[in-house]
Amino acid sequence: MKEEKPKIKDKSHRYFRDKIGNEYGWALTFDDVICEPGYTDFNPDDVNLETKLGPYNLKLPIISASMDTVTEDEMAIELALLGGLGVLHRNCTYEKQLQMVEKVKRARSFIVENVATVHPDDQISVVRHKMEDLNISGFVVVDENNKVVGICTARDLPFDERENPKVKEVMTKNPIYGEIGISQDEALNKLYDIRKEKLPLVDSEGKLVGLITIKDLKPEFPNASKDEKGRLLVGLGISPSFPSRLQDAEIFEKIDGLCDIFMTDVADVFKKNDLLNIKNLIEHTTTPIIIGNIGGYDAAEYILTKLDFPDDRVVGLKVGMGSGSICTTTLQTGVGAPTLFACAEVADALATYGTEKTIIADGGFKNPGDLTKAFAVGADAIMSGHLFAGCTESPGYVDTIGGRKVKVYRGMGSKEARALGTYVDDRYIASQKRLSEGVSDYVPFVGPVKGVIDQLYEGLKNGFIYSGARDIGAAKHIKLRKVTYSGKIESSAHDLLGRK
Repeated sequence: MKEEKPKIKDKSHRYFRDKIGNEYGWALTFDDVICEPGYTDFNPDDVNLETKLGPYNLKLPIISASMDTVTEDEMAIELALLGGLGVLHRNCTYEKQLQMVEKVKRARSFIVENVATVHPDDQISVVRHKMEDLNISGFVVVDENNKVVGICTARDLPFDERENPKVKEVMTKNPIYGEIGISQDEALNKLYDIRKEKLPLVDSEGKLVGLITIKDLKPEFPNASKDEKGRLLVGLGISPSFPSRLQDAEIFEKIDGLCDIFMTDVADVFKKNDLLNIKNLIEHTTTPIIIGNIGGYDAAEYILTKLDFPDDRVVGLKVGMGSGSICTTTLQTGVGAPTLFACAEVADALATYGTEKTIIADGGFKNPGDLTKAFAVGADAIMSGHLFAGCTESPGYVDTIGGRKVKVYRGMGSKEARALGTYVDDRYIASQKRLSEGVSDYVPFVGPVKGVIDQLYEGLKNGFIYSGARDIGAAKHIKLRKVTYSGKIESSAHDLLGRK
């Protein structure tokens, strides 16, 4: 999708900063401004929220944060199906990161390449364990030469879990298979003919090379975010440093071969060592990278002009510092960059140097209307943890406190998150030991993430309509006005019984 560039009226390239009064030294937040209504010359159905993220297009410019109480494989899968993107957290081992990436790439793809298999002599207890661990319902059965000899699904397992026969005793033998190059329509027709849900793909020697499942052929999610192979897109929050241990480096290379987008997961990446480490990271990987977080014009300018990063590798910048509801960085240090302010700063830097990179506005979102404001100051996509932490798909269990269902939501700088190990120590200042830059608390349980996405989509779409913006490129022309405290009260529900 080609977006219209904002028209910069003078050579100082202060278009976005001047919108929100940065020339006066203000660092405004979402609640400090309001979008001015604009002329709408299009139908509501003409609104296009598609955005570009490196080499990929997202139908929905919404991304879940790489936090351990927000995004693991379940959240990433659901958001990708809905047109957005989930960014997996890094507060875990590289092995677990690889497992999460594999689960997302395996889900809903037209052809599953890394097929989960079992051997005919495996015990059913092994199959049950693998099904639970991988969250799948069946396996292709292969022999020592990787030749397909059967299919074993949950329907084949004995009802009594105490029974533990071998796979070859319960599997479906001599399964129908497809050959390399089969089309989606051909595969779907073959599955309908044999009334099966899985179709193994074999080469000329009968060896397994892939798998097609019927659920992945049905167009249930037309807006799904997919790669060139039809697999769901997935992002991963990463350290700015390439793994130092050989074993970790080998696993990370596998992650690099599967993941679609890396996002450096650092509170403030505008530090010499972090940026030099990213330069080294780029030399050892192939996945497009979004650098973050940064909070101002100077940081963006330095990255664009001093480091000579390849344009096809560094595809975006993640902006904002200290705005998250569970982040206490600004409180503890006095340093921060509200997301609205940071977006305007970075957008002007990109305009100054004529560089097209994706700007991700990260954190501080409380209401759907905040999203419209972010796009008005140059954002191309938004990232949030708070909006998704209470969803069914977020990690953790649903608790009940005072009769209300809740889920845990914590900052990655909280003592609770850092107690799991040293995985995110370099997200903050390396020498920091006792100072927490985040808190752990509860958020209301809100049910499936689809309900949250539907509300955000409608709010953003209506915001574009009221402002006269047909797409994200046009949204960058939306006019913003400073709003007083009284104006903020007036724009919310007020003067009602039970509301103060």
